[in-house]
Amino acid sequence: MKKISILAISLLLAACGSKQEASNRNFSEAIDEFAKNDKVCLAVNLVLDNAQGDMNNIVTIGSKEIRIAKKNGEGDKVNKTALRQMDILTDADLYEKGKDSTLTVNGVPDIPQAVYYRTSKGEANMLNNAQGSLLCLGTQKVDKIVLFTEPTPANGVTISKVVYDAKLIPEKWAKDLLKTTDESWWKSLQEPQRRTAVLVLTDKGWKDERVLH
Repeated sequence: MKKISILAISLLLAACGSKQEASNRNFSEAIDEFAKNDKVCLAVNLVLDNAQGDMNNIVTIGSKEIRIAKKNGEGDKVNKTALRQMDILTDADLYEKGKDSTLTVNGVPDIPQAVYYRTSKGEANMLNNAQGSLLCLGTQKVDKIVLFTEPTPANGVTISKVVYDAKLIPEKWAKDLLKTTDESWWKSLQEPQRRTAVLVLTDKGWKDERVLH
């Protein structure tokens, strides 16, 4: 009897440490595994000094071609922040610098203008939807599991609904870009965001339900 008891305890402990256990660790790993290929994409605008003449003064990063005035009609340098943003994107190979051109601002000709073209890498880091172009900045990682429901049978599978806090894990260039764009926005993006997920129990452990679709 003693041997059977020890064996039963051993099997129970093994089960508790398995990938199929409903635990914070297993759920975090399942969510993070899916999140590796689920990019965080946001609309990021260039910070312009309203010196674009008759051009659009709100430019969202993502266009195939971006033009930025380097001086105003009085010859003063302008759009320094926007040009710094584009330098970061150029260094990251999301855009490439073209040959400078000129434009006319309020009747003043030959205003120098920086020209940039989106690269294939840049295109791969863009997501277009009804709101326009979104720039993919990185991924998310579980900061902590807040709660989860008791695993329950549903439609032939066992599921658990999980509430968790996630933190943005930005690409290095994205961190530099966001801090240059708006320091307060960057700080807010560093705060954990409340999220939910539905996990499904499989023979390989817990998986995000979207993996099965």
